[in-house]
Amino acid sequence: MNNELRQLWSRRLDRTCAIAGALTPVGLVIGNIGFELIVALVIVVWLIRLIVMRDNGFRFLRRHPLVIPWSAWFIAIIVSLGVNGPGSKGFAHDIAFMRYLLFGMALLDTARRVTVSRYLVYGLAAGVVWAAINMLSAYVFGCDLIGKPLVRYTVKLKEAARIAAMTAYAAPFFLAWGLMDKGLRLKKKISVIAIGLIAFILLLLIHIRTDLLASAAGIFVISAYFVFRRVSLITGVLSAIILVSVITFFFLSGDMLDLTSFYDRIYYWKVSWALWLDHPVFGVSVSSFQDAYKQMAASGTVSAYVAPDGQVFKEAAAYSAHSLILMLLASTGISGFGAFVWLFVKVLQCILNDFSGYRIGLLTFPVVLLVLGITGCNIYHSWYQALFAFLIVLIGSNIGNQNEPQKQKI
Repeated sequence: MNNELRQLWSRRLDRTCAIAGALTPVGLVIGNIGFELIVALVIVVWLIRLIVMRDNGFRFLRRHPLVIPWSAWFIAIIVSLGVNGPGSKGFAHDIAFMRYLLFGMALLDTARRVTVSRYLVYGLAAGVVWAAINMLSAYVFGCDLIGKPLVRYTVKLKEAARIAAMTAYAAPFFLAWGLMDKGLRLKKKISVIAIGLIAFILLLLIHIRTDLLASAAGIFVISAYFVFRRVSLITGVLSAIILVSVITFFFLSGDMLDLTSFYDRIYYWKVSWALWLDHPVFGVSVSSFQDAYKQMAASGTVSAYVAPDGQVFKEAAAYSAHSLILMLLASTGISGFGAFVWLFVKVLQCILNDFSGYRIGLLTFPVVLLVLGITGCNIYHSWYQALFAFLIVLIGSNIGNQNEPQKQKI
């Protein structure tokens, strides 16, 4: 293959990789098959490009500020697996986390030659719109566009959980960008704000408290920052309206004020803390967490939690710690927790180093991540790993871009 043909195929494969990666939010709405196929496609296309171009993309990736800490986190998972052995999920469960690291590396490397961030931002907007269309179809016709019933959008699992987490990040991202980027033309500003409002409305419809609070916290923090800097009074007013609507929604919805699930979580936290104390350095491993939890809960070592109304909470099984910090500690110990903190700090540095254009909205990412992590999403769940990897790439994709002047034009 001559050099000209190689370059042609390189451009085609890079664009395919970027487009496929951008479809991750849409894949999340579709389901496990959707986002897993997208992750696999991105990796395969990237590896084919490396072979075609005889390019060693790892020379760039090892210098990228996010790749080494991200790799260290994956290594901590594997070391914990080696120390503890597999749980009922088997060895492959934890080793397969490598696919999300490779997915991220593929897109970060592609971002050197293609403005991947442009594709990802449009992809996130497409995910919000696709979720809205499917939810509307489910409520009107009883099923979404691919035949899944309404019930999957009204419980705190399945499509509802994935959409809630995605929109928890998307709502403050688009609202912050649309309201605070003075460089946006009016038509585009309206479109961006509309996507943010649609995402926030979806959150209100889904009724998952932690996701709603995380999104509201992201909106509040970015608004407070810009109002303090006297950038936009209208932003402060709109943010106040959103926050008041959230508070009102909580008080008007009886199920939102029911603390039963919170009391359950207190017991989850007690058991997870005990698991970490027993395995402080490497944890019990991700694949063994559920088994270890059952054993610890059944042992009687951890006392039940007695609520103020006298109810006793002592769940015998849990799929996660329902806490970001405790899940990291219980599953991978100090080693995994330390690697994640390292990655988080590097992510924060990447956000603060470039605070223009769409990247204004990225300041909401750490806020949403941490608030979600108080009682919500399991960081080791496959769909959350896919969403997390997508957002990490969006944050780090401007680094090393060979088309620097065009990188912010979205």
